[in-house]
Amino acid sequence: MSNSHGLTSRIVKKQAASRKQAKNKKASYQVYMWNENPQTRKNTSFKERTHYFENKQNFPKKKLSNKNPTTLIEQGIIDERGFFIKGKKKNFLTKSMVDSKGLDFYWMPR
Repeated sequence: MSNSHGLTSRIVKKQAASRKQAKNKKASYQVYMWNENPQTRKNTSFKERTHYFENKQNFPKKKLSNKNPTTLIEQGIIDERGFFIKGKKKNFLTKSMVDSKGLDFYWMPR
């Protein structure tokens, strides 16, 4: 039984298997930039990947340098009420979305 390309299915299967092996071999020899996986490298352009990497480097680390509220206020990480200035509108002092008076980041009662 032949398909539209004129080859039997067992030959087509062998070709597919050899193509798959060759693809894996190429991927293992290829040097990846940064910590990319092969799938992302194939599916996104170089420009997109560089922008992503630059943004990732510039983004502040999640771990706080200090747990003292006064130093965090001086550094500009949290405001006077204890809310984080960048990122999620969470209160550092109460560990919730409201401050000690029950008002959220936008001074609205929750």
